[in-house]
Amino acid sequence: MRPRAALAFLPLAFAVAMGAGPARAEPVPERDLKAAYIFNFAVFTDWPADVLPPAAPIVLCVRQRAALYPVLAQLADKSVNGHRITIRTAPATPRECHLVYLDRDDRERWGQLKRELAGSAVLTVSDDQAISGDGAVIGMALENRHISFDVDLNAARSARLNLSSKLLRLARSVQ
Repeated sequence: MRPRAALAFLPLAFAVAMGAGPARAEPVPERDLKAAYIFNFAVFTDWPADVLPPAAPIVLCVRQRAALYPVLAQLADKSVNGHRITIRTAPATPRECHLVYLDRDDRERWGQLKRELAGSAVLTVSDDQAISGDGAVIGMALENRHISFDVDLNAARSARLNLSSKLLRLARSVQ
């Protein structure tokens, strides 16, 4: 399957993950698409066994006031490779998360958060260009009404995350 064609299936995958019926021909709202991508980023990421043992929940952390919070919250209790997703809105420490979603409202705290996460196996995903270009593992962007994403392999390696080659092939850029 061609990479761009594979991206067309993400809304359907999200609909299935959300328990919806067949996909409609209506346009999918941007935040739903971004949530679908984030779900699939988790599907195509392997965490170290000491961080995410078999059947342990994947902890997705997001600010409750983030624009994507309502759709990301719908992922709670969905399964990713045998791991149930749990949502946390205010973790005691970001190291308790497996996946952290960041948007432009997180810019001010990104520097501190990045220091706190150093050496931890946390997949950081942002749709803010400043955060994406400053060490987030995956940065999403909206281009011509389509979601694209870039991968920072150095950030992934530092986080001890293994990203599937299938995911890397779909990325706009891998650095």
